[in-house]
Amino acid sequence: MTESILQIKDLSVVFRTDDGNMSAIRNLSMSIGHGEIVAVVGESGCGKSVLCKTILGLLPKRARITSGSILAAGTDLTGLSDRRYGRIRGRDISMVFQDPMTSLDPSQTVGAQIAEAIRVHDRSLSKAAVRTKATELLESVGIDRAAERFDAYPWMLSGGMRQRCVLAMALSQDPKLLIADEPTTALDVTIQAEILDLLLLLREERHLSVLFISHDLGACARIADTIHIMYAGRIVESGTAEDVLMAPAHPYTRGLLQALPAFAINGRLRPIPGAPPQLPEGFEADAFAERNEYALGIDYEQAPPFFEISPTHRAASWLLDPRAPQIPAATLHAKAGEAADREAEILTVGRTRADAVSPSKTRDPLIPCDSRPVLLEVTDLSHRFTLGKGSVQALDHVSFAIRQGEVFSLVGESGSGKSTLARCILRMLRPEEGRICYDRICLTDRKQSRAFRNRLAREIQFISQDPGAALDQRMTVRDIIAEPLQIHRMFRRRQELDDYIRAMLREVQLDEALMDRYPAQLSGGQKQRVSIARAYSMNPKLLVADEPLSSLDVSIQAQIIELFLSLQKHHDTALLFISHDLSMVRLFSDRVGVMYRGQIVEQGDANSLFRAPQHPYTQALLSAVMVPEVGR
Repeated sequence: MTESILQIKDLSVVFRTDDGNMSAIRNLSMSIGHGEIVAVVGESGCGKSVLCKTILGLLPKRARITSGSILAAGTDLTGLSDRRYGRIRGRDISMVFQDPMTSLDPSQTVGAQIAEAIRVHDRSLSKAAVRTKATELLESVGIDRAAERFDAYPWMLSGGMRQRCVLAMALSQDPKLLIADEPTTALDVTIQAEILDLLLLLREERHLSVLFISHDLGACARIADTIHIMYAGRIVESGTAEDVLMAPAHPYTRGLLQALPAFAINGRLRPIPGAPPQLPEGFEADAFAERNEYALGIDYEQAPPFFEISPTHRAASWLLDPRAPQIPAATLHAKAGEAADREAEILTVGRTRADAVSPSKTRDPLIPCDSRPVLLEVTDLSHRFTLGKGSVQALDHVSFAIRQGEVFSLVGESGSGKSTLARCILRMLRPEEGRICYDRICLTDRKQSRAFRNRLAREIQFISQDPGAALDQRMTVRDIIAEPLQIHRMFRRRQELDDYIRAMLREVQLDEALMDRYPAQLSGGQKQRVSIARAYSMNPKLLVADEPLSSLDVSIQAQIIELFLSLQKHHDTALLFISHDLSMVRLFSDRVGVMYRGQIVEQGDANSLFRAPQHPYTQALLSAVMVPEVGR
């Protein structure tokens, strides 16, 4: 067993709220060895980020550690002053966050920000020496033309390059432990693979230990030595990556794996119902009991102890007690790509030819999807962005069409032009060339667009990537959904409006009690449901969804996709779905377009495109998809 660089023992953290003290971390114990990559996996709200902040001494004032220790190099970090913690952060323990744009100052060059991180702990270096070291750090994390990029601003770089710059800042003091909190969540599939490979390389070159926080089991399978499954502030299963993925023992771990799109049944996802609970201090029962279909009576009275499955694998579930009834194990096939070709298997990837019927087709089987009238048609669309003295071709003669009630997905790496195309369709940008026609209205014609602006505002709705940024933090859920309805004067009486809002909340599976809450009081999944309720409240004909799943964990993603499909069927809405998650795209799209450097390089029926991609870029995207090999 390797010597521990960090050891956490019986750690508990509570938050002070108006409803009393709430547990965020409960009796958590774990260790990280030298050069080891340890992954902590769980849904939003399970306590992963609180664990990171506790290790770094960044808890808010309303939080406090009630028990336990965090040992690093023989020192208990829980008793350190802010001043002593300041010497540790960056030098001994460093951190990379989920969104690089929140870590980088857009008004300063990336070089200046890395230089600042270097000077914090070493004021003796000259300006030239600092620039040299910063450039070397940029090169070490795979930034090409590092000397030139030193003077670039964050907004001039792609998402993957920004994350590399943040990683360079985190490595500026050669830390022993790197905490990576969801570092690949907002990145496309190929960039995700590059960042994970980079972490593996840095581990070898720098003998770096990594605490990898994620909800992406595919990423964990690729990078982790040890995986801890976390639920409601407690670790419920621990083991090697092979232990946890090939022989999941806790029902929550099984639920996370079964929620993956690669293991859908007959094209339908299997999300875990509900969400992680908020638990009061002193809670003694099993927190997962309410969501566990196999819960025993004792689960509602007493938290289970850990049961040893092997010397490297253990789980906390009463189902592992020798006295517990035997529950039949659900089989999860090892490789998603192979499962797609085994139509006799119960579990399939996406949809086989026998069940390849999308929700839009099931609405009326007498009307084939490809015979429905075209709702949106984009023809030879081109657009350039000015960059300094030059320009960048964002869109290059893009053409495609979306029929009524159809799900058309756009996939491609960051910078390929997907979001620029969405902004042109939503009339946020005016393209330089080409036409966009919606239901025989030319959106690129100012006169027509202006004449039908009220109708277009009602019938074309948008859902953004970040629901937290999209929702007005000063408005309640009720006012957020009511705003477009009031603008278009769709209800005369407040009671009728409130009844409609309650109906919309029920339709997106939210409790009516949330009407008076603010976005800050909601989870990520709840915020996205509010965004969906606002969009569908107008009963749109076309919905543009730009990366609506990227900031959500796997089980919530599955719930949101199921919600999209239900609403699309009920409202007969055409959906332009922009995503880098190819597994989700395959699962429910009618047709798919693949974008590369401003062009659609391949498009066609989803099943055909995924089964036999023709363009080398499409083949490269599919080869980068990370699906964990799992057992039962």
